[in-house]
Amino acid sequence: MTNNEDIVFSRNTVEFVTVAAEYCAYLERSNELSRKEFVETMLKLLPLLYIKAQMLPNDEPVSDDSLEDFVTEESYEVLRITLSELLGSRDAYLDVFVDEMRYSDTPVTKHISEDLSDIYQDTKNFICQFQLGINETMHDAVLQCREHFCRYWGQTLVNTLRALHEIEYNTPEEENEEQDYTNDEI
Repeated sequence: MTNNEDIVFSRNTVEFVTVAAEYCAYLERSNELSRKEFVETMLKLLPLLYIKAQMLPNDEPVSDDSLEDFVTEESYEVLRITLSELLGSRDAYLDVFVDEMRYSDTPVTKHISEDLSDIYQDTKNFICQFQLGINETMHDAVLQCREHFCRYWGQTLVNTLRALHEIEYNTPEEENEEQDYTNDEI
C-alpha cells in the first residue's frame, strides 16, 4: 500500500467516514423527527463525530487541484430551515467563543440550525468526495476535512453541543411535550 492508501483506508479514516455518513443521513431525515428525539440523538452523534475527526490522519496533499463542493447553497438552506423549524424557540443560543466577542461586551447570538448545517456542509462534501473512489481525491478530502475540523467546525461542534445539552436537560417537560405533539401532526 502507498502512503495515500494507508491514509484513505486507515481504521481512523474508515470510522470517521462511517460516523460522518450517519450524521449527514440523520440530518437529512430530521423533518421526520420530534425535537426531543433529534436532540437526544445529536447529543450522542456529535461527540462521536468530534472524537473520530480528531483521529483523522495528517499528511501533505497529493494534488494542487481544489476539491469539488457537492452541497449547494439551496440544499444547505433547506436543511438549515428544516432544523430551525424543528428546534423552534430553542434554536438560538448565546455564544462567547466567537471572534466578534473580542470587540464586544455582549455575547453573540448563534443558531444551532446554522451550526449543524455548517458541519453538515463540510462532512457531506467530504463523504461525496470520498464516494468518488479516486485515491488521490479521497486522500486530499481526508486532509481537507481534518483541516476544516481543526480551524472551523470542531469549535462550532463543541459550542453547539453545549446548546443542545441545555435543551435536553434544562427544558421544561411541558415544552418538550408540546414540541413532540406539534411534530406528530405535521
